[in-house]
This record gives sequence, C-alpha cells and structure tokens, in this order.
Amino acid sequence: MRSGNIPVLNICGDTIPAAYERAIREVWENGAGIKTEYDRPEDPPSRDATAVICVNQPFGQPRFHRSFADGLGGLAEYVMEVVHGAHDYWVKPLEEILKGKGSEDTRWTYTYHERLFEYRIEDEVINQIDYIVDKLSRTGYTRRAQAITWNPKLDPPTDDPPCLQRIWGRLSEDGEGGFVFNMNTHWRSRDLFKAWFENVIALTTLMRKITESIAEKSGKKVRVGRYVDISDSLHIYGSYFREIEGDPEKGIKSFFERLDSRTFEERTWDSEFVKPYFINDGIGKGLGPMLDREKDMPKNVRAAIHQELESMKKDDYIV
Repeated sequence: MRSGNIPVLNICGDTIPAAYERAIREVWENGAGIKTEYDRPEDPPSRDATAVICVNQPFGQPRFHRSFADGLGGLAEYVMEVVHGAHDYWVKPLEEILKGKGSEDTRWTYTYHERLFEYRIEDEVINQIDYIVDKLSRTGYTRRAQAITWNPKLDPPTDDPPCLQRIWGRLSEDGEGGFVFNMNTHWRSRDLFKAWFENVIALTTLMRKITESIAEKSGKKVRVGRYVDISDSLHIYGSYFREIEGDPEKGIKSFFERLDSRTFEERTWDSEFVKPYFINDGIGKGLGPMLDREKDMPKNVRAAIHQELESMKKDDYIV
C-alpha cells in the first residue's frame, strides 16, 4: 500500500460475533490514523479503514456478542426503531430540519426506518422497502432492488447525518427449488467498537422481515442468506483507545487480552438466552416496558411492536 492510502479490509465470519471480533482486530492492527470531527483535544487520531464485512449466517448461533455499548433491553428497542419505526415520531418537522443549525428544536432529523419506509420527495412519500419486496417478488435476479437514506437537501447542513446510505438485495436459487435473499448495506461512516454490532442486529432483523415478505408475496420458498456490510470509513475513535488498550497499572486487561482469556462461548450469547431480556430486561427496557413507557407512540406502530412482542414469546422465534 502506498503511503497515504486508506486501507481496504476484507473480513468474513460465519456469525455476527465472529465477524465483529475479527473486524476490531483488523481495524486496530491495520487501520490508518485519521482525525475525526468529534475528537477532543486530547484524543489520538482514530484507527480507520474502508471495510467489506461478510456474515455467512446472520442468524447463526451464537448471534450476540457480550461486548457492546447498550444493554439487551435497549438493543431490543433499537431493533424496533429500525424495523417498525418505534421512534419516527421523535423526528422534528420538516420546516425545523430545513433551518439546519439554526433550529432550536433538539429532536432528531431522521431515523433509518423513516428514510427507508417513508422517503419524502417534495409532497410524495415513497416506501422503498415495499419497492424492494415487489421488485424481487417479480424478478428475483434484478440488480435494481435498493433503498437509500441520504437526502441531499436535508442532510449536508446537519451535524449528524445518516451513516447508513443504502440497502441492496437480490435473490439467488438454492439448488433445491427455493431461493436465498442476500442483502448488502452501505455506510459512509461507522463506529465499529460501539455501533457496528447493534446496527447489524437491527439490519439483519429487517433483512428477515424482507425475506418473509418476499416469500409471502411471491409464493416462493425464500430463506435468509449472507449479509454483507460495506463501510467507507469503519473506525475506532481515539477516545475509545483506553478501553481497547486496557490499563496495566490498574490491572485492567486490554480488549484483546479479554478475548484471549475467555472462550468464544464465554464472550457471546445465543438467541435463546437473549430473548427474555428483549421482552423485558428487568431494569426498564425491552419491548414490554417500551410499550408501557411511550404513551405517545402512534397506534399503528404500537400495534406492530405488540405483535412482535407476542411472536417473541413463542418458542420458535429467534431474536
């Protein structure tokens, strides 16, 4: 690699936790040192790379890594945010978004669900996920089944524009009379250490929903295939380095020492263990507490999450 080139990393794992651990090691050891717009004066440059990460079995077990920023109940609520639009009602009105940094309204400027399911072009609202389902149900091999998030009018002036840029999907024949839904996601920017894992749990849950919708609409047998995650900037922030490096003087092991000191099973959870915490984690988070707490949630969204909660209580449901 010539000096000054940003590294390009190719990473693959059978499960989400396996890919996550390999990605952290690769970016830490081979990423370039690049500043970010969020750095504090004392922070070293981030470790940064362009990365393509493949997860061969998105619902393979164990599906959950124990090292992530939020609790399991909070992760369940984030999944509902992406899949069912649990927090679309937190987005501020268009006229406030157009004010850019001049707006005093501190609510969000977007959610991924809103951009994917209710993308606005002037007065028209477009459900891009419905388009993907319709297109692939009719022509599974199409290369046009995609959805975007970026809005060139709304996003450049904001301090926190969408990281996810695009979803792309395609069907392939499985050789047994059925089909496999393969999905790629494209990201302009990605916090590897404290966002990647939660993003992937949510996006692969959406991937399963799309798979089920294609099967229902087309009458074909369709199953979830591999998931590919493409990031222009996959990074570990300099402010996280203390957590990665540990503190030998205080007896705090580095992230990689903790990996080496425990088995893979001790570093992960399977879906069966996680499911009760998705329902109710006992400390105020999860689908049940979310429905109790958020009284202003729109009725149709509340109904979708309630249905998800009831499905989650069944033995065959995989979170």
